Amino acid sequence: MKKRHLLRSSMVVGFFGFLGSLTGIIVETSIAAKLGLSKSSDTFYVAFTVPYIITNLIGATGQFSLVPFFAAVGARRRLQQSLKLEIGARHSDEDLWRGFSYAVNIVFLGLGAIAVVGAAAAPWVVRGIAPGLSSPQMELASQLGRWLFLVIIPAGVAETFRSFLLSQHRFALPSAVGLFRNVTVIACILLGFGRYGEYSIVLGYLVGYFLQLAILGVQILVLFPIRYSVTLVGTGEAFRRLRGAGTAQLGAAGLWHGVTIVERMIASFLPPGTLTALNYGFKVMSTLAELLAGSVGTAALPALSRAVARQAQSEERKIFRDTIEISVILLAPVVVFCLLLDRNIIRLIFERGNFTRDATSLMSLVFFYYSLSLLPFALVRLLTFCLFARQETQTFIRLSLFQYGVTIAFDLFYVGVLGLGARSIPLGLLTGLLGTCILVFHRNVAGLRHALDRSLSVFALKILGGCVFAALSVWGLQVWIKAPPTTLGNFIFLCVLCGAGSGVFLAVLAASRAIPFAQLVGVWQSAEDA
Repeated sequence: MKKRHLLRSSMVVGFFGFLGSLTGIIVETSIAAKLGLSKSSDTFYVAFTVPYIITNLIGATGQFSLVPFFAAVGARRRLQQSLKLEIGARHSDEDLWRGFSYAVNIVFLGLGAIAVVGAAAAPWVVRGIAPGLSSPQMELASQLGRWLFLVIIPAGVAETFRSFLLSQHRFALPSAVGLFRNVTVIACILLGFGRYGEYSIVLGYLVGYFLQLAILGVQILVLFPIRYSVTLVGTGEAFRRLRGAGTAQLGAAGLWHGVTIVERMIASFLPPGTLTALNYGFKVMSTLAELLAGSVGTAALPALSRAVARQAQSEERKIFRDTIEISVILLAPVVVFCLLLDRNIIRLIFERGNFTRDATSLMSLVFFYYSLSLLPFALVRLLTFCLFARQETQTFIRLSLFQYGVTIAFDLFYVGVLGLGARSIPLGLLTGLLGTCILVFHRNVAGLRHALDRSLSVFALKILGGCVFAALSVWGLQVWIKAPPTTLGNFIFLCVLCGAGSGVFLAVLAASRAIPFAQLVGVWQSAEDA
């Protein structure tokens, strides 16, 4: 995949991902406006913890196991068709649809069983996650949790559909369905909260995920000659790799969300609202990383998987290097803005309704420390794309165990020994990510040193220079122009400062030739032609 093609695909994923991320943040602000940072908000997010974790596990497992699986089978089919091996091509078509049916059936039955067990065990689940909650909070969280567990069934089947479409280079609608889901949740909250309270949020998620499932299913039926079969058995190398990759990603993602549960157990003993603030802070940070780096990795994953299947090592290294460069260019100025304008950003996103100024102060503190992890979080995320394209699942598991172990250890150290309160959890994440990055470089994981050559080091220095000048420009404007008290004024203030910082950043990169201007013009023209 050429850098121009990669950037164009990333722009498609990024644009629709931006809309989905923006509406996802509006979902959180809608909930925050109704519940604030309070016992009620803590109760809802405790009830949503395990269903939310499972939906995230589904997304991670689908993208990193099903996309390479479908992409590899598709590459073999195209090769056979190009050689005019019609019988082999038909056989590969059968493999593709058998694999598709197998994935849908296993996901539906497996998640259906988990939903039933989870709904029945909701009181014990809530008590285990947040032992510091009061009895009324636990009772309400248990009732909400029973309904929220049903969300995972349509979420799982929809993710299978999405992974299939991504593997076939259909990026637009799979990246946009989150928008439709989030708009549905927002509508249910705005229209139904006064009457149904927290249950309006549950209803929004249920309807939203079923809508997402229907949209993706219709696109597959329209675009592909789908041949569904009731099969629960898959044999052969492709199915073996699928099960191996799925098990590895599911296990590692499960461990990560185990870290999340441990952190919520710790936060349940901190002042009311801290648990919710940590939840919001991580969501905003991870949303930015997914939007700016995850979109590039999503666009690159099918091409990476095919390069690995063809054993084209030079092409694989080039795609991975281009992925890193594009992601860093997108992320670097955002890190500057999040660190310098943290309070203004939180005011704009959350401060309305029951979300008070005191809540903004706590949320800004948490968000600032989470923003320190934005770049290493994104880099580890990109490495995950590469590892699963290379089918190096054991390496991924070992790295995940290392990162999660270090994170928990430092969570406890910062909370119990240093007594840093709400800052402890983001600092624990930062420490775990930095330790993982150092280990990856030291062990040359996924041949990373072949991509991180001298020219990439020079590129990184140019990015750093752009960040320094952007930070100086934002800081100077921040001193000169005082932030207005109104929401509209704060929005304009952020647009002016972020726009000026972005302009300075791009100017420095253009002056240092980190980004050839002619190449940007060519990409833009190609995007318009597309």
